[in-house]
Amino acid sequence: MTKVEDVFPQGSTHGSRRGHEPNKIVARGLVIAAAALVGTGIVVQVILALVMQQFAHRERRLDSLYPGRTAIDVDQFPNPRLQENPAVDLARLRAEERRRSSAYGWVDRKAGIAHIPLERAMDILAKTGLPKVPAPAPATDAPPRTSIPPGTKREEPTPATDSAPPSQSRQPRPQSQEGRKP
Repeated sequence: MTKVEDVFPQGSTHGSRRGHEPNKIVARGLVIAAAALVGTGIVVQVILALVMQQFAHRERRLDSLYPGRTAIDVDQFPNPRLQENPAVDLARLRAEERRRSSAYGWVDRKAGIAHIPLERAMDILAKTGLPKVPAPAPATDAPPRTSIPPGTKREEPTPATDSAPPSQSRQPRPQSQEGRKP
C-alpha cells in the first residue's frame, strides 16, 4: 500500500495541501542571510584596507631611500640604478685587495687556514719548491676496461698448425677496388 510520504520526496508535508505551495514568505531567513552577506562584505573591505595601508607604508619607506625624480622624468621609464662612481668603487676594491695580499690573517681559524703576504709565500715556494703529491694508485678491484662483458671467458689465441709463414695472417685479404662492380 502506498503512503502519502512515499509520494512527496521531502517526506511528510505537515498540513500543506497537495498540489500547491504555501503563500507565506518567511522573511526572517532572508534577513539573516542578507545581514550575513553584508557583514562578510564589510569585514573583507576592512581587512583589504588594512593590507593596503601596510603596502602604502612600505612603498613610502622605499621611495624615501632613493632620490626623487624631476618633473621631466615623470613620464619616462626610470633608468637602472647603477654605481654612482665606479672609479672610486674600483679604487676601493683594489686597495682592499692590496691590503689583504700584504697582510697576515685567518681564512678559517677552526681549520687552521691562514693567509700570508704574497711576497713571503713566493719566497717560501722558491726555497722549498712545490710539494710532491703522490699519483693516485690504480684501483686493483676494478675490472679492466674491455668490450667483453664481465663473466665471459676470454679465448686465448691458438698457434697455427699449418705451415703458413708467420707474416701471412689467417684474416681474409681486402679485395682491390678494380675487381668490384658498383
